[in-house]
Amino acid sequence: MILNEICGKRQLEFMKQFTYIREAGTEGELKAALAIQEELRSFGVESRQEEFEFDTWKILEAEFTVTEPFVKTYKVAGYGRCGSTPESGIEAPFLYAENGDAINLSFAKGKIVMVNNPMNGDMYQKLVAAGAVAFVTLTGTPIDEGDDTLLYTRAVPKMEATPIQGVVLHHKDAMEIVDGGATRARLTLKSELGKATSRNVIARIEGTEIPEEVLTLTAHFDTVPQGPGAYDNMAACAIIMELCRYFKAHNPRRSMEFVWFGAEEKGLLGSRNYTEVHKDELKNHQFNMNVDLAGQLVGGTVIGVTGDPAICHMIEYMAHEIGIGMVTRNAIWGSDSNTFAWNGVPAMTLNRDGFGMHTRHDIVDYISPWSLERSAKLLGKIAESLGNIAVMPFPRAIPEQFMKELDKYFNR
Repeated sequence: MILNEICGKRQLEFMKQFTYIREAGTEGELKAALAIQEELRSFGVESRQEEFEFDTWKILEAEFTVTEPFVKTYKVAGYGRCGSTPESGIEAPFLYAENGDAINLSFAKGKIVMVNNPMNGDMYQKLVAAGAVAFVTLTGTPIDEGDDTLLYTRAVPKMEATPIQGVVLHHKDAMEIVDGGATRARLTLKSELGKATSRNVIARIEGTEIPEEVLTLTAHFDTVPQGPGAYDNMAACAIIMELCRYFKAHNPRRSMEFVWFGAEEKGLLGSRNYTEVHKDELKNHQFNMNVDLAGQLVGGTVIGVTGDPAICHMIEYMAHEIGIGMVTRNAIWGSDSNTFAWNGVPAMTLNRDGFGMHTRHDIVDYISPWSLERSAKLLGKIAESLGNIAVMPFPRAIPEQFMKELDKYFNR
């Protein structure tokens, strides 16, 4: 029985190999992919890498200077994927538009506009429509010191047109700028586009009786550049590795494909490449079980289900049966499960509350073998039940309202 063979300590030991940054397209990501393959070989599972190329960018120069009523240049990082300013930069009136509400943005025409949150597609389009000539966003908190004040390059979502450029500065500097009554500023951004290579690691355990029907267990192994990503997302990688080990010894009736995705942090690129490469096979895929954010001791477990509500009821029943507390939410989820659902495959993401995501504090020291074990047992219970049941107990369909949301999510 799966509950007796899952080991949280083994998962944690696996994780301890990955105390480095694994940003997509870097040597760190490649090193991690090879280590995942080596772990699979250690218990007799062969795997392969599927490489894919993606667009990237390099920031050559990023500068932001308040020019009135005082003059001061602030340390900033540039936004990629939005082009470059003229050589001399853009100098214009400055506006702090807070959260980018309609009233503030009604004064944005012809101005460099600072908003509180990282730039998403909706806000970018609002700024363009409002006539802003450039943008500034914030990161960090007022109590940051030392390494916590470091700035990292970001990128705007991929869009057809990106007429305005932007930078990110630290919260403390933003406070000084607002308190100083900045009214005019100059922003310079120079960037260039390029290409990088990421990869997915894929292992398959053939079903004994219904091999043509496939269940996928997935997690991404790349990180943001800010930290080594234990909670986000090597803990999840350890969970599906543990289940791969289990199902190697206890072959299910249906086939199971285990996929460690690269470049999730760049926009779900690994799962998007996987579904494109395997598009003709997806008609045989029955359910995607994804894990994103896991392993911390204190928190609550949520499973987001993008599919028929019957899946939620099934999962809740199984969780109650094995005595593991959790809740389900019938919704789209901001992770690789979305990609499967968008391609017509019912999907879920197992997610646990935690601390330090996308920061240097996302380290293995905060990961608990108890938490890893519980999540692996819960996911394993779901996978083993679906892997061996005679007929899948829910329709292989995505509700129409979710498809509309997914279309907007992927086409924004």
